[in-house]
Amino acid sequence: MRVKELADLTDTTVRTVRYYHQIGLLPVPAERGSVRDYGMAHLARLLRIRWLVDSGVPLAAVRSMLEEQADDPDELAAIRTDLAIALSGVDERLAQLNSQRDQLVRLLRTTADGGPVSPMPRPVHRMYEMLIARAPDDDVAAMIAAERQVVEFACYSGELPPMVIELAERLTEGQLDLILPLFAEFRDLDRAMPSLSADEIDHRVDEMAEHAVEFVASLGLSLEQAMALLEQASFSSSEYVGYATTELFPKALQERFQQALEAGLRQHDLQPESLQGATP
Repeated sequence: MRVKELADLTDTTVRTVRYYHQIGLLPVPAERGSVRDYGMAHLARLLRIRWLVDSGVPLAAVRSMLEEQADDPDELAAIRTDLAIALSGVDERLAQLNSQRDQLVRLLRTTADGGPVSPMPRPVHRMYEMLIARAPDDDVAAMIAAERQVVEFACYSGELPPMVIELAERLTEGQLDLILPLFAEFRDLDRAMPSLSADEIDHRVDEMAEHAVEFVASLGLSLEQAMALLEQASFSSSEYVGYATTELFPKALQERFQQALEAGLRQHDLQPESLQGATP
C-alpha cells in the first residue's frame, strides 16, 4: 500500500509517518518500482505506535515498549515506570481540564446574573461598584478601582479569602459609608507625605487605623475572626499581588497601618468568639 493509504488507515498523516521513519520508530519499506510499498507489518506497528501515543505515552518511551522482551524483568520494570509516568501526566491534564470546566461553569452563572467575565465573585464585584459610585471625586474612584484590581489578582491565583466573599454579601450601606473615607484619607496622605514629618505620618496613619477599627467593629466579628480576616487579607503569598499592593500604597505605610489596626482591634471591645451567639 502507498504511504497515504497507510496514514488514512491509522488516522494519522503522511508527515507523521515520515517523522516516525526519521526517528527510527517505523521501518522504511522497500521500494517497488519508484514507490515504497507498505505491508501489514508496517500497518500493525504503526497502529501500535498510535495506540501508545494516544494513551499518553511519550515518543521517547514508545520505542522500548515496541521492543519489549517479556522475559527481561529489567525492561518490563522500565516500561512499567514509563507507563506510570504517562498515567500521572494524564491525571494532571484531567485535573487541569476539571478546573477549567469549574471556572467556565462559574463564569456562566456569574454572567447569567449580569456579573463580569472575571474570577472575582459577584458580591465582591458589586461591593466595589457601589464604592466607586459613591466616591466623592475621580481620584478616590481611581484608587478604589486600583484596589479592586489587586483583589482581582488574588482571585486569579485563588487567594481571595472566603471570609471576604461572605462579608461582601452582607455589607450594608452604612458599612460602605464607613469604608469610603479611608480611600480619601489614603489619597490625601499619599499627596501630603513629602511635606510631612515621620511623626505626622504616623499620627495620620493611626487616625486612619481608628476609622478602620470602627468599620471592622461594625461587622459583628469576634476578635479572633477580625484578626483572621486581617491575616487572610494581607495577600502576601503572591508575588504579583504583593507588587501591586506596594504600587498602590508604599510598603512601609501598609505595615504601619496594619500594625496600628491590629493594636486598635485588640483594644476595642470586640466580643470574644466564645460568647458570640450566647443568650444573656
